[in-house]
Amino acid sequence: MATATNIILNDAAATPVAHTFQPTNKDGNVMKWEELGVAPATIGNRYITAELVRTQSPSSKTNSGERNNRVRVTLHCPTLETLGTDDNGMLPPPTVAYICRASGGEYILPERSTLQERKDLRKMNYELQNSPQIVAMIEQLISVW
Repeated sequence: MATATNIILNDAAATPVAHTFQPTNKDGNVMKWEELGVAPATIGNRYITAELVRTQSPSSKTNSGERNNRVRVTLHCPTLETLGTDDNGMLPPPTVAYICRASGGEYILPERSTLQERKDLRKMNYELQNSPQIVAMIEQLISVW
């Protein structure tokens, strides 16, 4: 298994900004990297999940009779809701308004997302697919710790 390291992805802004995703958690086969300290609350942090599922044994088969390894890599970009104050002048806790997601070639784009958010997601997903740790998972079937 490879040791997880930071993944740096540039966005699609006119002057690109580098976003650093730090390894934060491993739960079973799923590794998580998170962009820490950027959002006003942790629920607004962008994050990456990557999972490698290997075939279990020579007797395991799928419905089609083929044995397959599977790699799932997803980039999650939440946007926080803009909240007003309550009657006491206090701000309510942060809430996620929507999450733009890219998983390989599939993009999930809420209708509320902005053009810049969609551009950033496409560019960052492109760079993620070429990240050395993700390439090793796909090509060499090396999981990440």
